[in-house]
Amino acid sequence: MPLRPHLITVVLASWAAVGCSATLSDPPDRGSANDPDGGVRDSDGGVRTDAGRVTDAGERTDAGVARNCASPGPGWLYCEDFERGQGDWDSFLSGSEFLDGPGNGDRGRVTLVSDVVHAGSWAVHMPAAASSAYQGASLDWYACDGASRTGCPLRSFDRLYMRVWVRFAPDHRYIHHFLSVGGSQPDDFWYHGTAGCLPNGSLSMGTTVDYRRDSRESFFYSYSPDMSCDTRCDRYQDVAAVCSGCADRGLPTCDEQPQCCWGNELAPEPPVVFPTDRWFCLEMMMQANTPGQRDGVQEYWIDDTNGHRVESMMWRTSPTLALNRARLQHYIETSDANGHSNRVWFDDLVVSTSRIGCD
Repeated sequence: MPLRPHLITVVLASWAAVGCSATLSDPPDRGSANDPDGGVRDSDGGVRTDAGRVTDAGERTDAGVARNCASPGPGWLYCEDFERGQGDWDSFLSGSEFLDGPGNGDRGRVTLVSDVVHAGSWAVHMPAAASSAYQGASLDWYACDGASRTGCPLRSFDRLYMRVWVRFAPDHRYIHHFLSVGGSQPDDFWYHGTAGCLPNGSLSMGTTVDYRRDSRESFFYSYSPDMSCDTRCDRYQDVAAVCSGCADRGLPTCDEQPQCCWGNELAPEPPVVFPTDRWFCLEMMMQANTPGQRDGVQEYWIDDTNGHRVESMMWRTSPTLALNRARLQHYIETSDANGHSNRVWFDDLVVSTSRIGCD
């Protein structure tokens, strides 16, 4: 198995003069978890009623209320409709609070388009163009405490959701890594990638939603302190180099036994396939565990229908390690693409502390 770099980050934006991109205030107090209308709870304790969408327990959406950047839902931290800049990428990026991610300087990897949109006039397109060696890109968001800037102190949350509308081209074949949520210590802006290394539960944590080549069967790709690792990776890897790199990152993975730790794949059964050639709503959630206990959760939904839920996760051992970043990611390297442009479009992104839904 090749080394799979795994970076996970997040993004915070402010009200802009054009469009409805917004940094939102602290989420309001949560209401009662009781449902007076006797609605049916979904898998994470939310309530579905005839009058409104699915929400977290204690949070109801009134009938007929359209949620968007101008009218945010409960718990929304950031909303981005990509209308700012009127299609000029440099103007959009300079006016946003996205902190630059891989590929953002190359229009063959990421740009704004008006011909394929979910709503409004503009959407993000990651064309993985041949002129850009078929590479993907990402938009990185950090939950800055104060102004959004490189090196900012980070706000911390025990649970984060990210929802975005996605459209894969009909011939889309492959993603190395896709949407991700994660976090680090609040005073540690720079994410510590753990590819190949066993996490220690105090430097960083995170998970990614991916899909299998060609079949588009979705799954979680996750790192955790109690994950399974390959103890016979000398068949395909320079184990000494892997171990040295882990030690340099403060992760002495090989002190007890040389090993290679790649993200564990946690897939639903039966398989859940991402659609192509149409817009669909994809929402993911990561909930941190009680430090040292296996009570963490991760879940994703496709068009408001549960795709996969994994419980009993042990992400962290430190009480100060928390969630504070998300990544709108379409990570593909030239060597992954096999000469094929894996095109994808994104629109109407929200990061929140509670269920967002597809309104």
